[in-house]
Amino acid sequence: MKKIECEVCGSQRLVKEAGRFICRDCGVEYSLPELQSQIIDSPIERNQRLFKRAKDLFRAREYEAARQLYQRLAERGDLSAEFYEKLCEAHLEPLRKDCRSAILTSFQHSLENLWNRDPDRYFKQASQMLGEIIVFGLTVEEIYEEEFQSKAARLESTSMQTLKKEHEKMQEGAGAAWLLMDQAAHLCAETAGDLSKASSYFWELVDAILDDLSINQKRGTIALGDVQEERMYFAKLKDGAKETEEVN
Repeated sequence: MKKIECEVCGSQRLVKEAGRFICRDCGVEYSLPELQSQIIDSPIERNQRLFKRAKDLFRAREYEAARQLYQRLAERGDLSAEFYEKLCEAHLEPLRKDCRSAILTSFQHSLENLWNRDPDRYFKQASQMLGEIIVFGLTVEEIYEEEFQSKAARLESTSMQTLKKEHEKMQEGAGAAWLLMDQAAHLCAETAGDLSKASSYFWELVDAILDDLSINQKRGTIALGDVQEERMYFAKLKDGAKETEEVN
């Protein structure tokens, strides 16, 4: 018989308090029906419930708890969960440079799986994940800018060389965050076998990424990138998608 365990950490040390069951290891609470469903539900239903719990934790910015759940699902072969696991890790340590490559790698694996499994739902799920990458990227940009502004306020005019170095550090960090968003958008478009399926929301996300670059270049926050070149690239893709849609 299957043993009842905490879906977050896997512990079987559950105690009953005031009509609820509490995990003694991580503190997650369960109702009796939630525990009973572990026995009644199929593996697919349990995974779906686990993914929903992880998503709720992610939305609440409880990234470590969400990461643990996504990790368990990723170990069962869920590529979308693997992506969110890496995204949680990035939110926990947003300035770690290696987290960006991990996000992109897991994102690409998830996109390829999505397209091969269900092309009609590809852009809905891909856009949701791209949106999460944008949220993370904007967060990192803000961290670097706030860090620079804080240091600049403390530096005197005699420290212009130090100020210049700090400004370059901000531009490099914020630029890398923007590049993550841009590369993710490219992956979305390049993985799809048919861009005519792209939703208006996907193109809105692309516009948001390019607008972010344009604004930050004018403000001096980011130095890299060519806004016009990127706009032309995605505009060409969008026009091609419209032509394909009209033919079909």
